[in-house]
Amino acid sequence: MKNPFEVITPEGISAEILHDLFVDVFSDFYQVPKMGHTFLNGPRGSGKSMMFRYMMPNCQRIIKGKDEVTSYKEMKDLDYFSLYIPIKLTDINIKEFERFKNDANVFINEHLLTSYVASKCFSELAELEDDLTSYTHEVKALYSDSFLWYLDLAGFDITQFKDINLNTTKEYFSFMMKIMDRAFIECKKYWVNQAINPNNKSIYNGALCNYLDFLYPLLKDIKKLSFIPANKPIYLLIDDAGYLNLTQTQILNTWVSYRTSGELSLKISTQLDYKSFKTVSNKTIDSPHDYSEVNIADIYTTPQNNYYKRVDEMVKKRIKKYLGKEILSEAFFPVDLEQQRKIEVIKNKLKVQFFNEEKDYAGGDASRRYATSEYFKTISGNSTTYSYAGFENLVSISSGIIRHFLEPASNMFSNAMMNNTSEFISDSVQNKVINEYSRRFLEEEFVKIHEDHGQVSSGERYSKADKLYNLIRGLGGVFKKIFMSNKSERVVFSVALNNLPDKELNEILELAVQYGYLHKSTIGNKQGTGRNKLYILSRTLAPYFKLDPTGFKGYRFMNSEQLKISLTNPVRFINETSKSFDSEIEESTLTLFDNLEL
Repeated sequence: MKNPFEVITPEGISAEILHDLFVDVFSDFYQVPKMGHTFLNGPRGSGKSMMFRYMMPNCQRIIKGKDEVTSYKEMKDLDYFSLYIPIKLTDINIKEFERFKNDANVFINEHLLTSYVASKCFSELAELEDDLTSYTHEVKALYSDSFLWYLDLAGFDITQFKDINLNTTKEYFSFMMKIMDRAFIECKKYWVNQAINPNNKSIYNGALCNYLDFLYPLLKDIKKLSFIPANKPIYLLIDDAGYLNLTQTQILNTWVSYRTSGELSLKISTQLDYKSFKTVSNKTIDSPHDYSEVNIADIYTTPQNNYYKRVDEMVKKRIKKYLGKEILSEAFFPVDLEQQRKIEVIKNKLKVQFFNEEKDYAGGDASRRYATSEYFKTISGNSTTYSYAGFENLVSISSGIIRHFLEPASNMFSNAMMNNTSEFISDSVQNKVINEYSRRFLEEEFVKIHEDHGQVSSGERYSKADKLYNLIRGLGGVFKKIFMSNKSERVVFSVALNNLPDKELNEILELAVQYGYLHKSTIGNKQGTGRNKLYILSRTLAPYFKLDPTGFKGYRFMNSEQLKISLTNPVRFINETSKSFDSEIEESTLTLFDNLEL
């Protein structure tokens, strides 16, 4: 039996299966499929690549009719035509080229980026061969009259490529792909040799392709092919652009600045690690003038977001497809009924305790705010543990990142199958797996983070990775203290800074955002005169720190100097921050995250 919650990579799934499983999120991210340059930002596992895969022609052509009967649109009738350009799995980012601190560095990197993008475009077009059997004459003309023309202008010797006669569109597009691969490899090989042998006086005589003189006009000619949607843009789906080097990033920004989106729109995804928004001429590209920007984590940590509904729909689709049954998500991932009963008893007591004739909402409000905290106090210090089972808990713990739901759900299903049951996932299995997942998210992920950020700088005691770990431990510890206190607002997952963080603290905070441990936003300050930075702890860490991932969410103001203590001494930070919880004036309270500006 296939695991319905298996984390599937976009490359390893057919268009038909992806279409069946995909939950339409574009009402949440409406800028992505619209004409125009767009940056799509989100931590690893937030669904960026799957969105891009869904935007590909072979998915967009699928129509599901009544009784799930599949039919297909003509390619020329699509609303746009997308070509997928993955950056992660390439060797385009060659560090040796950064040593050429002159115009050569820009020319080299633009040629490499352009030839790589062109190669991937032709590769994607070649994969459409089954749908293009009657267009061979058009593609042959494109090859002879356009491709070779622009290649010649770029300085490539095209003599041996003239008078080529091939049989299919696939052969032509594959041949063009190989020529672009050759242009890429010859340039890379020359400049790598220059880096190894800096005294080498040989001159580079190869091609130099760029966006305005090669890629853009070539893609405009591709748009004229009769199978491409007329008067509709081509989208280049550039995935994981954070893997580009700084110069290549500035080159890509320069492409964005040309504002050619009516013909060619760049859809650029990042893992919140994009290196710069400067162009090669040191000018900044700006939103919304040059591009629109979508931050997945921001959208899914705001009030009234659709994330719960999206996950619910996804679970139902997967269970129906792979298990052949229709079942409520809440029934497939049930809560711990005994724990729920005990919490309900506490809620009823709180309603009575806080009853107020003048404020009829007071009792219910108190029961929602305090019940889980009071239950935690009853089990503190004994063998009973809090259960994080239940669909609502699991969705909240995923913290807006779909991989944080699917991966543990997949492990839960595998555990259930070992017990010969697929009707539902028991609360004990859910709780065991999600606690382990939360632990690994903090502890085992840091093994990888230490590989990139574990070096200790001169005069320092701690590496960036150490400071990041301390920051998260410090915040989690403070939020746990608040949760177990008698404050009127006990479920706190965020800290608002009264002043701007210094360079050191800001660098670690940005690293935490990049790796998905924190989400970043702003909130109005206490004086009502401006906005403060707000950092929200990922609820994926709720089981690790024994916090309630659901319900009301508050925030705590503090000075950045106080938060900075956590980088090197999280225990001191926790103790100093939590000294006066029960006597201080209460902080303002949010219902989830009211009044956020994103």
